[in-house]
Amino acid sequence: MFNLLIADDEALEREGLELMIRHILPDTFHFLHAENGRKAIQIAEEERPDFIFMDIKMPGIQGLEAVRQISTIVPSTKIVMITAHDYFSYAKEGLALGVRDYLLKPARREEVLQVLQLLISEKEEENRLRNEQLELQEKLSQLIPLAENELTLILMLESVQEVELEQLASLLNLQWVKGYAMVLSFSRQSKKEWEDFQLLKREIYEAVKHFTKPNLSTITGPLVGHQMALFNPLPPGRPGYSQRVNSLDWGERIRCFIEGRFQLSLSVGIGSVREGWDGMSRSYREAVRVCAEDNELLNVRHYDDMTQSSGQTMISLDDEKKLLDALLRHNKQESAERFDSLFAILEGTVASSFSTLRGEVIGLLLFLCRGIQSGDGADLITSLSVVEDRDALRKSALLWIDSFIDGLREEREQSRSLVLQRALLYIDQKYKEDISLEQSAEYVNLSPHYFSKLFKQHVGENFIDFVTRLRIKEAKLLIVGERLSLKEICYEVGYKDPNYFSRVFKKATGITPSEYRQQLVKKSPC
Repeated sequence: MFNLLIADDEALEREGLELMIRHILPDTFHFLHAENGRKAIQIAEEERPDFIFMDIKMPGIQGLEAVRQISTIVPSTKIVMITAHDYFSYAKEGLALGVRDYLLKPARREEVLQVLQLLISEKEEENRLRNEQLELQEKLSQLIPLAENELTLILMLESVQEVELEQLASLLNLQWVKGYAMVLSFSRQSKKEWEDFQLLKREIYEAVKHFTKPNLSTITGPLVGHQMALFNPLPPGRPGYSQRVNSLDWGERIRCFIEGRFQLSLSVGIGSVREGWDGMSRSYREAVRVCAEDNELLNVRHYDDMTQSSGQTMISLDDEKKLLDALLRHNKQESAERFDSLFAILEGTVASSFSTLRGEVIGLLLFLCRGIQSGDGADLITSLSVVEDRDALRKSALLWIDSFIDGLREEREQSRSLVLQRALLYIDQKYKEDISLEQSAEYVNLSPHYFSKLFKQHVGENFIDFVTRLRIKEAKLLIVGERLSLKEICYEVGYKDPNYFSRVFKKATGITPSEYRQQLVKKSPC
């Protein structure tokens, strides 16, 4: 039911119009009355009517002035002006103010019905569009946290997902140039603390999110194991050292907030400010490294402070890429040798801290995870986090590297197998036609040269020999059938020249097609 306000200084006009509308559109409107412009404005403020029938000429505030004020207060209200012929120029001015239509006194039944049907139709369409918009906003509000989680997991686990980082960033309206990561690491030393943490995980996540987002514009990652990652944009114009101090201050605030609210011990690691999404992943790895470092003096640690004070020279990105390259080439020996070399460097730079060494190794393997597009990041963190000595850590890491290579090889073989299956199916359907290696290669989207090598490796013979074997096999079956002539059989199995067909048949079987048929006739008991 719609609210309809009738504003007219003559009660008889108001009541007559209401009676007419009730008759032509029963049970459609709740009616409101105003005897002057001031009252119309007051009712519009309080009741927010859907439609207003407004007389132009009323005592006090005139109809047009009332329209101006009501249009500001309730812009969605649709107003119809009611006027006599003498005030038609006023009606035109009303239309300029946004009045939807006008009626001349005395209003005829058909005109009123037509105007109301139009207004109702427009209002229903507006309501429909508004409901769709609200539903879309509701769905989007549910999608945003999922997109935020997806983005942070890609950065944390360094894995490539179907949805690209840029798409997620666009959905979240993120336009970061630089930023840094912060990792909150909850203590696992006390059994009670760990059990309490498990019970409070959801509450902790929500508390951290609401504490940090308004101040740092943080993208909050889910709790993975005992750690939670925060990714923060770099405020423009803030120098590097000032930003480091500010990030440490916020790390301490978060630590005090969590420990005060939940009575849980917390360490905070902060990575360097870096550019781009790859830089954010690297900053996260740095935060994980310093978070794992044993340090009784500091619960909040910045990567730049730790490396500067210890004189550490962490392994370079170029060294990491060389290891990744060996992995992608499936070279187990070179991968193991390169890892051992990097492991020795890490042992030398973090000799006093096993937990830091473990954090470095986990970070390195997470980098490899992303490089090979593996989704094993979470399992990797879980398995290596419980390792407690250097030799076991090295062996476990090497096992993971072996498994990466095995997975790559298996994936390659499966991919090749699928390609060959598609190619063989295509050849089986087309071998009776003028089929070529180039056509088959194009069908499976490979270059002819690579397809030829792959085909020979997996099938055991080259493309031409394989197609010829299929054709000769079919030709033998057709000869046995005795329904077709040898010339017809030649065309049926994909050859255009009977003489060429005869030569190919003889090369494959040792006899010509006609000799083959004669042998069959001799063997026949009839």
